[in-house]
Amino acid sequence: MRILVGLLLIINLLLFYWISQEPDSADSLASEISTNMPPLTLLDEQSSALAQDETSEVLNTAKSADTNEPRAVFLELACYSLGPFVLESSVKSASYTLKDLGLVTVKRYETRRELSGFWVYIPPLPSRADASKVVSMLKQRGVKDYLIVPNGVKKYAISLGFFRTREGAQQRQAHMQALGLAPILEESYRESSGFWLDFTSPNTPPLPDSIVDALQSQYDGISMKKRQCLE
Repeated sequence: MRILVGLLLIINLLLFYWISQEPDSADSLASEISTNMPPLTLLDEQSSALAQDETSEVLNTAKSADTNEPRAVFLELACYSLGPFVLESSVKSASYTLKDLGLVTVKRYETRRELSGFWVYIPPLPSRADASKVVSMLKQRGVKDYLIVPNGVKKYAISLGFFRTREGAQQRQAHMQALGLAPILEESYRESSGFWLDFTSPNTPPLPDSIVDALQSQYDGISMKKRQCLE
């Protein structure tokens, strides 16, 4: 009888122990499930994340397209003139040369009045005898460069020199004034007529030096000048 009571007591103790340990097993099982299963995401959160991914992809695509897309580059054209050519046949031949270089030319005929230098002279005297008296005075004062103008609107004037620069002419004029004379400084002009080729080019210089040298050698007296573009 005692043995039966002891067995029942042991069984009750074991049952009590098993029941007390059951919650821990459940918690362990729940923890294991939570660890192994992927996190749940709500539908609103999925839509928001998808929208952000699509927006990011669009921005990256646009940035890539903006980087790789070729951009238009606008070149500034400058205007030039080549000439003057004396003969029309010469300007025609030169236009073919420029055409081979990809330049479109426009032929133009023009008469130009260009500054050629500066003239220092004593105004015309009434007669050659009066001019000779002034020349004698110049000789006495050591002046060697002079010339009596023989004819024209300045007949019997005494030329004291022709100068390329204004500074040189002013120095000569000041020297003569120091000798007691009253010379005049006058700008000298010359007229030149001829044909010109007008063209535009984005390059600087517009023509290779070798081409310019060849044209100047073939057509003596021509030059290339930059000009204001007409609107």
